[in-house]
Amino acid sequence: MKLLAKYNRVNILATSIVFMIGGVCYYFILHLVLIKQLDKDLRVEEQEIIDYVMVHNSLPDSADYNDQQVAFEQVAEAAKRKFGSFDILKKKDDEYITIRRLMFPVNISGVNYKVSVSKSQQETEDLIQLIVSITLAMVILLLMVLFIINRFVLNKLWLPFNNTLKQLRQFNLQSKKNLELNDSGINEFKELNKAVKVMSSQVLKDYESLKSFTENASHEIQTPLAVINSKLELLMQSENFTEQQMNGVETIYDEIRRLSRLNQSLLLLTKIDNHQFRETEEVDLARIIVKQLNNYEELIAAKQITLTQNISETPPVLMNETLAGVLITNLITNAIKHNIDHGSIEVVLKENRLSVSNSGSELSCRPEELFERFKKDTHQTESLGLGLSIVKKICEQYNFKVSYSFINGIHTLSILFP
Repeated sequence: MKLLAKYNRVNILATSIVFMIGGVCYYFILHLVLIKQLDKDLRVEEQEIIDYVMVHNSLPDSADYNDQQVAFEQVAEAAKRKFGSFDILKKKDDEYITIRRLMFPVNISGVNYKVSVSKSQQETEDLIQLIVSITLAMVILLLMVLFIINRFVLNKLWLPFNNTLKQLRQFNLQSKKNLELNDSGINEFKELNKAVKVMSSQVLKDYESLKSFTENASHEIQTPLAVINSKLELLMQSENFTEQQMNGVETIYDEIRRLSRLNQSLLLLTKIDNHQFRETEEVDLARIIVKQLNNYEELIAAKQITLTQNISETPPVLMNETLAGVLITNLITNAIKHNIDHGSIEVVLKENRLSVSNSGSELSCRPEELFERFKKDTHQTESLGLGLSIVKKICEQYNFKVSYSFINGIHTLSILFP
């Protein structure tokens, strides 16, 4: 849920609850005020009757008007003074109306009378209903105005934030472009844009530093490795070495080659992570597969592996051709390296699916660990543990789905192209 929608929902709900509670309280307070005003009018009538009795020592005439009635009743004991509201049947209109009545005692020459002064409460109720209706209409109008303001005005206020968010989504390290953020008159958005610009600039700087360091480090490491490798080759051609010394030199030579391959693999992973292979084209996978299988023909024959090819003409895949070659090479070398003597390899390319199967012993590690860096089967001590991680990284870059299965002694790596 968007922040604006969440704010609107909470704001409208809170406002509605406040207005509902306030409306109920407002109704009772207004009702009480108007009843007090009506009681005040009744007390005025009471005082007039008392004044009349004091002057004339007699009761005034009874009265029965539409909105006021005055009645007298002789009683044995003095009545208590009290206010009350009652519903009575109005015979003329045949409906019940609410009246407000004040009863109080009057004594004339020792005779007690109960005086009832009544006023219609209907006008008060009608006035309350009218005021409540107007208030309710104003509340509904206010809620509608709030909704419109929140929907349109706040949308406009949040435009700088949405623009900043859009720029962040489009931010690309490879473009080497700083974020272009619109100016805003709101302080909070100004501070946000300032912080985002500083962060993006620092990220670009760190990225360039890391990229430069990786390339320079790989190059600097590769140079002494090449020198050491060449010197070892010269030493191995010497005739003055004992067998033990020669074995030691060969071990060093193998480890130097291993270190060189490790350096190249890590550099390749870093370049893929940094999206340095941005050029894409339509790649014919069938052609690359056939070419790589021919390159490894001697190695396959040396292990007496039976090769089966089921390669069909398929639509070209949009990707970087260099990475396509790396992908196919790693799948084939993995099938050869982890195979057994007199084993088998099957390469199948159909429609949008490539699978490379090879015979071999069951894994000693979990299948999901195969695609992790430096994770490898313990039976393969010479493996760097980076081949399949490179395969997975390439697949992730182009949204290919890679999977592994082991059935009846056959390992199968499958890639599903979108």
